[in-house]
Amino acid sequence: MKGYFRKRGDKWSFTIDIGRDPATGKRTQKTKSGFKTKKAAQEACAELITELSKGVFVDSKDLLLKDLVEEWLDLSKVRVRDTTFKNYFRAANTRIIPALGQMKVKEINHSTIQKYINELIEEGLTPRYIEYLFTIINGATEHAVKTERLMKNPLQHVEVPRARRRDQTTWTIEEVNRFLHFAKFDSAIYYMVLKIAIHTGMRRGEVLGLRWQDVDLQEQKISVTQSLVYDDEGFRFSDLKTASSKRLISIDDDLTAELKRYKAQQNQFKLALGSEYHDMDLVCCREDGRPIYPRTLATHFDALIKKASVPKIRLHDLRHTHATILLKLGENPKIVSERLGHSTVTMTLDTYSHVTPDMQKNTADKFGNALQKTNFS
Repeated sequence: MKGYFRKRGDKWSFTIDIGRDPATGKRTQKTKSGFKTKKAAQEACAELITELSKGVFVDSKDLLLKDLVEEWLDLSKVRVRDTTFKNYFRAANTRIIPALGQMKVKEINHSTIQKYINELIEEGLTPRYIEYLFTIINGATEHAVKTERLMKNPLQHVEVPRARRRDQTTWTIEEVNRFLHFAKFDSAIYYMVLKIAIHTGMRRGEVLGLRWQDVDLQEQKISVTQSLVYDDEGFRFSDLKTASSKRLISIDDDLTAELKRYKAQQNQFKLALGSEYHDMDLVCCREDGRPIYPRTLATHFDALIKKASVPKIRLHDLRHTHATILLKLGENPKIVSERLGHSTVTMTLDTYSHVTPDMQKNTADKFGNALQKTNFS
């Protein structure tokens, strides 16, 4: 890479070839002018070539990291779920912008961001949260590369503590039955929530957002079409996590019977409360029809675990329990993947790799038994 110099009138200018536009294939150049001497133009050209080679050249010298992060957030708003965007926005405005926001983008380099990451580690933040913050900063600098304001991402080799994959803690069939036995005689409302979660593998928000119009008791199927969210704006229905999350789940005779019984009981509540009943068509709701608070559900779940004397797990682990039991029973991973709403079977197998040894052993036994049956010796 070298510069081409030209004198126009009493001023000097230089032009640098900075490659070809990947979209059009046309040659891209950068020109600067207004230098009083050729030497001044040469010095400025050399400085710009150095910036280009390091990947830190920015068209606007005044562009701040704050501006870049806000641009990236605006783009993310239409790409991710509303709840994810709010988490990004909160993290950016509480952690990143106060600490790094006034830094010029041209000054961002490996050492400044690595220093920031190291400070977060010393502060005692979890690897998962630190990785989350880095995702935002790295997303912003990648955006600068795509919009040709950085030649390359200076954060490529920043070392970030990687969050360890959480060990899957699940219940056995016996523990599930014991838990549901205690839940059934504790609260009809929460029992229905927990039974649906265990029998279908649906996420918490999907269960709480389930409407009767999405339940076909005749065909024994549930359509998962939305999720219930509760945050600082209150309750609202949200789109699902991914396109594959929108799915149809077959349900068993036991769950179908419980849903029929519960629907009849819920209708009695409607008649008793009359106009005071908030009819949102929710399957799982409070006595007056209003949505269930996720935090209240979690608290009730933890209390039930103690009563039932089963191993402590998270509410989300009911989803893992459903999948693990199915895989151990020999169910096709493709079917399990569809029930969970995973985008690929690979994702399911990666998530439940702890079940694979059992599946491998069962497969080996089936193969061996088949050969034994045809042994001619």
